[in-house]
Amino acid sequence: MITSKQLGAMSEQNIETLEKNELVNISTINIKNELTHEKKILDFLEQIRNPYCFRCGDVPVRVCFSESGTTLETALQELFIRIRQS
Repeated sequence: MITSKQLGAMSEQNIETLEKNELVNISTINIKNELTHEKKILDFLEQIRNPYCFRCGDVPVRVCFSESGTTLETALQELFIRIRQS
């Protein structure tokens, strides 16, 4: 079971120092529907190994959160507006 201390260390990991093949491909994650909500979360954490650094296909992904940062919704809206304007 992953502790909050381990999660904290994972959140500080630099994805650029990790080998791409060390990262779990999120498309290989399979969560069993019959599990309780809490067990689904634990199952996901066990499979992904690091929920802050993983792969989506061949693309390394680094997830981070900020209390005062831009929301994902706003960031995506701005991205789509820039794409439409170009």
